[in-house]
Amino acid sequence: MRVWWATTLMMSWGSARARLLSGARERAMRPLSSLAGAKGGASGGETRSPSSGGGVANAAWCGGVPTGMRSRRALAFTSGAALLSGLRGGRRLLATMAPPETTTSSSGHESFRLVREERIVEYAALCRLYEHESTKAQVLSIAAEDENKVFGITFRTPPRDSTGLPHILEHSVLCGSEKYPTKEPFVELLKGSLQTFLNAFTYPDRTCYPVASQNAEDLKNLARVYMDAVFFPRARRDPRVLAQEGWHYEVDENEELSYKGVVYNEMKGVYSSPDALMSRAAQQALFPDNAYRHDSGGDPERIPDLTFDDFAKFHDEFYHPSNARVFVYGDVSDVSEAERLALVADYLDRFEKGRPEETAVGRQPRRFDEPLSLRVPFPGGADAKHMLTVNWLVADEPLAPTDE
Repeated sequence: MRVWWATTLMMSWGSARARLLSGARERAMRPLSSLAGAKGGASGGETRSPSSGGGVANAAWCGGVPTGMRSRRALAFTSGAALLSGLRGGRRLLATMAPPETTTSSSGHESFRLVREERIVEYAALCRLYEHESTKAQVLSIAAEDENKVFGITFRTPPRDSTGLPHILEHSVLCGSEKYPTKEPFVELLKGSLQTFLNAFTYPDRTCYPVASQNAEDLKNLARVYMDAVFFPRARRDPRVLAQEGWHYEVDENEELSYKGVVYNEMKGVYSSPDALMSRAAQQALFPDNAYRHDSGGDPERIPDLTFDDFAKFHDEFYHPSNARVFVYGDVSDVSEAERLALVADYLDRFEKGRPEETAVGRQPRRFDEPLSLRVPFPGGADAKHMLTVNWLVADEPLAPTDE
C-alpha cells in the first residue's frame, strides 16, 4: 500500500494537510453529507473493504528527497507553498486507503469503478479511490471545503543507472507536447495562469507533477497541460529536447569541446555540495542492491552516457497510466466528482493496459551485522570542515500499512 499512495500524497497531501489543519477544528464536527451530495458528486454512503498488505518494496518507496528541483525555473507559489510539507499528517489516510481486492461500488463514470470510499473526520474530507477500467490507473479524489484546488500525477521511476534519466525526463516533458507545442509551456503557465503552485520533482524512485490554483477553470487547464505533457511530450520524438535539457557538446572560449545541458550543469552544482555528496554516499551504502544505489538526479560523469534511444524507451515504459497515480483535491462545488473523472478520463481512455515490466523497487536485505564505516572526500578550501552522518537500515522485512 505504501508504494502506491506515498507518491501522490508526498506531492499533494502536504498542501491538503496544511490547509485543512487551519479549519479542521471548526469543520471537524460538521456533517459531511453536503460533500457527498454536492454538485455532480458521486453518490453512496461509507463503505469499507479489506486492505492489502504492504509488500517488501512498499517500505522502500516512501523514502527519499528530491534530487533535482527545476533549477532554472522559478518555484512559483503563494498559498500553495505548503504543497510538499510532508506525510506526517497523512498517516491515517495512508493506513486506510490501501487498494482492496474487490470493487465496492459503481463510480458513476463508465471509464472508472469506485474502489473505496472513506470519510476522514479529522480533516472534514471525503476520499474516493477509483480505478480506471482499461489501464488500471488509480485516481484518489478528496472532497473538502477548501478554496484551494490541487491536481497531481506521479509515476514510479526507479533508475537503472546514474545517467539521470528520470531527472532529465522530468525537465524534458515540460518542453512542449502534442496539444501544447510551445517551446516551454511551463514558463508560460508561470506567467499567464492563476496557479498558486506549479512545479515538478524527481525523487530517487518517483517523479511528481503537482499543480494548484484557487480558480476551478484554471486548475482544469493546468491539469490538461500537465497530462498532455507527461503522456504526449515533444521530447519523445525530438532529440533536440534531450540535448537541451540533458547534455550536448559545446565549443568553449578556448575552442575546446565541453559538455553542457540544463540538468548536466545543475548536477555539477549538486556534486560540488558536501551535504549532497554525503547524503548520496550514505544512500548507496545502505542500499547497494536496489535502485537506490543509483543517482536519479544524474552523476555528471555518467550523464553523457545517456542516449536518445534509452531516453525514449524509459518514457514508453514508465510514463504509462498503469504506472501512474492521480490525485485531485478541493471543493466539489467548484470541480465536481464527475468533472474530475471526466478530466482524467480524456487522457487515460487513449491508452490500453500495458507496461510489461514490474517497476517496484526491490527490498534491500541487511548485508552487514556490525556498523559499517565510510570515509568520503569532498572538495573544500582551506577552512573546510569535517562532516559526520549516522544512518540505519531500519526495515529489511515487509512492513504492515500501519507501521510507523
